[in-house]
Amino acid sequence: MTAVQVWLLNGSVTTVLVPVQPDGTFSVTLDAGTTAALARNYSSTIIAQYPAPPDRFAVNYDPASRQITASSAVPDRILKGVNDKQYYPTTQQDYLCQAIDSPGTNNSCTVTFLSGVDAWLDITPIPPGPPGTMTVSGTTSLPAGTPLSLDVATVNTHPTPREYDFSHEYASGSAVVTAGTGGINQYTGTVNTSPLNTGRYFVSVSTGDDNLQANAHAYADVIAPASTQACTKNEINWSELGLPALQVNESLQPVLLAGEVKIVPPGTSTGNNEVPYGSIIDCGEGGICRVFDSSGVQFLAAYDSNEMHQMEVPNGAMIDSASGDNVTFISLNGTVVLTKINECTRGN
Repeated sequence: MTAVQVWLLNGSVTTVLVPVQPDGTFSVTLDAGTTAALARNYSSTIIAQYPAPPDRFAVNYDPASRQITASSAVPDRILKGVNDKQYYPTTQQDYLCQAIDSPGTNNSCTVTFLSGVDAWLDITPIPPGPPGTMTVSGTTSLPAGTPLSLDVATVNTHPTPREYDFSHEYASGSAVVTAGTGGINQYTGTVNTSPLNTGRYFVSVSTGDDNLQANAHAYADVIAPASTQACTKNEINWSELGLPALQVNESLQPVLLAGEVKIVPPGTSTGNNEVPYGSIIDCGEGGICRVFDSSGVQFLAAYDSNEMHQMEVPNGAMIDSASGDNVTFISLNGTVVLTKINECTRGN
């Protein structure tokens, strides 16, 4: 391989053959004129296409017809998608990489997304807190008066009913940049997080002005305090579950799971969201889920968060339910590896 083909998708298509150095590296530089012309309302895309030796490029661009052409190894439906000029570059690159990676081409590709920024933007770390008012603040080189959008979205999207109030998962607010000193300006805004479920959230700050682009991202934990009110109990036939006596350990303090629940072989857990085969999860009053081992001994208390309602199961596992879908069984090779009980009705 003596060259790679580099594609720039930016509402139009340009390509350049770039020589590969003896050590296997290559580089391409986008000049100021090219970067200044990048679209401001979507991400542009750079694709590096690696040929089949010796330098057989299965997909190419014809400047005369302004069409992307390909060898017979590329299906027509994919080639049609590549040449659909109505697609944004992010969708067009998906088709282009499908074409490049098609079986029989022996080509491959890597993708880089470009999003231009006009200034730097930082977010002050946001401490964990209950639903209510989240303060989002930070510093920026954006000029005073620049409007900012504040968005808070769940990191772990979980299964929801057909009719669902997504205000439990997403919230937004706004802020305006104010003058500081030494070219460092500030912003402060609030987001009403009262409806949000307990869980980890992705916090995004971005400009509300297409003429000036900047953005920053952070994480924040929203944790509802344990409720002292009795919950609305789901109907559960405990006798049909065949569980050992559950030994509750009230000394365990609840924690927020590091991510979705994962069922793993015994002795392989590396995070509080990885539970061993045979575990029993009982989500009850107070917004707390208690996790027991196969003998019924509690080893973890976790908040009934969005993370608790998303699950990664072992390959080949089977999922079954009981008590009106209020109990879920995960089985592997005929053995139950997880029992999850929803004692309380979770608000919609």
